[in-house]
Amino acid sequence: MKFEKYSAKLEELKAKALDFLSPYWNQAKSFINTERFRIYLVTLPLFGNWLIGFSFYSNEAEVYRHSKLSLLNVLYFIAFLVLSWFFSFVPVAGPWLANLAHLAGVIIYLGLSGLLLYNYTKGKKLVPKLPQEHLELLEKKFF
Repeated sequence: MKFEKYSAKLEELKAKALDFLSPYWNQAKSFINTERFRIYLVTLPLFGNWLIGFSFYSNEAEVYRHSKLSLLNVLYFIAFLVLSWFFSFVPVAGPWLANLAHLAGVIIYLGLSGLLLYNYTKGKKLVPKLPQEHLELLEKKFF
């Protein structure tokens, strides 16, 4: 008998919660289907997000462009990792140089990702000169 009483209260609470959360849920679902969310998704500083843009949103030009910039950003980071690996072979000062190169790679990776997100959020078209040149070379060779 207590179970039935608590079960009815639980169903009532679930109904209230669903009524309260349904507008937010619908707003979240509609935001997920926008181009703005897709650009945010591919430019987040996570290593594989650019692949989502190449795989699923290649027909959307702006998402595809941001995916290529995000891939370029990952390539910069990998280049700094390789550089730090080479520095690690230097006697005495090698580990310090390798750590500094790795730190520079992390800072550049996070900085460029943040810049891409900021530019898109504010509606600006600021792209640093060097990544833009490298993106054009990348497009000539592979795209």
